[in-house]
Amino acid sequence: MPIDKKTFLKAVTILYDTREQKNQHILTALSEMGVQAQERKLDYGDYSFTADGRDFSLSCVIERKANVDELYNNIMSDRGRLEKELYAASQCAKQLTLIVENIGSWEELRSYRVPDWQMKANPQRIKEDIGAPVYSTLKSWQSGNRYRFSVEFVPDKAQTAAKILEIFYYYWRTYKEMTGVRKSG
Repeated sequence: MPIDKKTFLKAVTILYDTREQKNQHILTALSEMGVQAQERKLDYGDYSFTADGRDFSLSCVIERKANVDELYNNIMSDRGRLEKELYAASQCAKQLTLIVENIGSWEELRSYRVPDWQMKANPQRIKEDIGAPVYSTLKSWQSGNRYRFSVEFVPDKAQTAAKILEIFYYYWRTYKEMTGVRKSG
């Protein structure tokens, strides 16, 4: 018997890391949906959840990047730290998802260029074609399931909270179905 989303929304509390920044749009959307959110230091990732008294923060996590620029900067200037975080999460979590906001698809990512107005506003910026290296890096990190993560794109950041809930709902539903089978068998 599938577990419905209404039951999940009543049972879930979204956990967000104490270091997570600029996430008010997510917290506001969760609040508007009647979903509880709690700030907590997470061992890895930016988001996880609890439901029915069970803590999933070590088994199902989401790393969020606000845009391609943030991801590009992380890859180019802090690659070691990012890879270390992905590696640590991949060793413990059963499910790790990278959400990239403000981009809609792999193809859109690959062809992403910094808008002219941003290039003009930041004269120190030397590279405008940043989508291709980000695309290549993510595909390389996914190759052979190196860091065991999936990538989800959210073209409109107003939909990020819904995407987070969707990811956690399906994880929780599968967990409930798997543990329900064990109990009845």
